[in-house]
Amino acid sequence: MTQRVSKCMTMIVMTGVFSTLFLACDSSTATKKADGGPSDGSASTLSPLQARGKYLVDNVIACGDCHTPQGPMGPDMTKYLAGNANFIQLPNGDALPTRNLTNDATGLKNLKDAEIKAMFMDGVRPTATGMEALNPFMPYYVFHNMKDEDADAIVAYLRVVPAVENMIPRRGVSFDVPAAAPAFDLTKLPPIADTFPEKASALRGQYLVTQTGLCLECHTKHLPPGSSTVLDEAHLFEGGEDFSPIFASTLMIKPVSKNLTSDSATGLGDWTVTDIVKALKEGKAKDGTGICPPMPAVGPMSAYAGLKETDATDIANYIRSLPPKVNMIPDMCVFPPMGPGAGGAGGGGGAGGAGGAGGAGGAAGGAGGRGGGGGASANPDGGGGN
Repeated sequence: MTQRVSKCMTMIVMTGVFSTLFLACDSSTATKKADGGPSDGSASTLSPLQARGKYLVDNVIACGDCHTPQGPMGPDMTKYLAGNANFIQLPNGDALPTRNLTNDATGLKNLKDAEIKAMFMDGVRPTATGMEALNPFMPYYVFHNMKDEDADAIVAYLRVVPAVENMIPRRGVSFDVPAAAPAFDLTKLPPIADTFPEKASALRGQYLVTQTGLCLECHTKHLPPGSSTVLDEAHLFEGGEDFSPIFASTLMIKPVSKNLTSDSATGLGDWTVTDIVKALKEGKAKDGTGICPPMPAVGPMSAYAGLKETDATDIANYIRSLPPKVNMIPDMCVFPPMGPGAGGAGGGGGAGGAGGAGGAGGAAGGAGGRGGGGGASANPDGGGGN
C-alpha cells in the first residue's frame, strides 16, 4: 500500500495499518485546562528520568506532531499533547483521532504505567471487557524494540504533562483492527560494515532511527493488508511511502518519503554528515530548498530542531552507513530555499529531505506522518483516540 489514507481504509478490513490514536468512548470534545497534575512539566522541575522522557517525546519521537492539535500557524500549545479529534478524516465522515496524552482523567491519568507502555510498545489497550488492538497508524511495532529505560522515561514524563481536559471521541469503525501488528524484526536491518569509519556513532544512531525514532517507519514502504509484516523488509529505507492523501485538504503538495540509502544517483550518497544534520535540525536539503512535510524539521519550533547535536550526528552516521539501493523517488514536493529559522512551527518535510520522518505538517498545519506514544483510558468514561 502506498497511500496512507487508502491504507487505513483497507487495513481496517484485516489488521489496520498504523495509528497513534487511542480509542475513546465519549463523543464530547470540549476542551479546557484542568487543575492539578504533579508537575507543570517544565524542564526546571523535571527529574533526570522525566527530562529524558520529555526529550524523547518532543524531539525524537515527535509525539506532539500527532497528539497536539494543529492550526494554520502550527501546534496549539495550550492543548499540548491533548489529542486531535480529527487527525485523519475520511470522505465517508469517519475519523481517526489521536489520544489525549495529558495527566487528565480524559487522558492517561487513570492508567497504570504498564498499560501505557503496552499501548505504545505492544499496540494493545485495556477496555472494560478486555484488551483491544490499536490501529497501527502509530508505529508501536517499531517502539516495541525500545529500551525499557527509555519507555519508563516516556511514561514518567507523560505523568507530569499538565492536565488538559479533552474528551476525544471514539475512533470510527473504519479504523478498527482485529489484532496488533507484529513487532519489527531488528535482524532484518542491514549490518553496519566493520570498515565504516564511524561505526560506534552509527550504532548509536541505529537505535534512534529504528527503535525510538520514525526514520525507518516513514522511509520504508508499507505492505498491503494481510501481509506478515507492516514494513517492506526487503526495501528498508528506500523511501517511496506516499503521504499525499493526508495533506490533500491542506497543502497542494504530494510528499513521498526520500530514499535514505547511500546510492549516489537516487539516495543520499553525495550527502555528507553535515548535510544530513542540517536537514534534520534546519529543514534544509543539500541544495538549500526546504524539506516538505511530514518530516518535523522546519523552523525553530520543529521537533528535530531540538535534537542534541550528538544524536543528530549519530543519526546521520547511521544513514550514511546504509548500503546503496537504487530507488528513484520523484521530487513531487519542493519548497523554496529556506533562510535561518524559516518555516512554521511543527512538522517539516519528508519528500525532499533526509533523516527521520513523521509528525504533522508545519506551518501548513495539516495532520500527517507517524508519531507519538501514548495511551487510552481503561475507563469507559475516559478519553479516546486510538
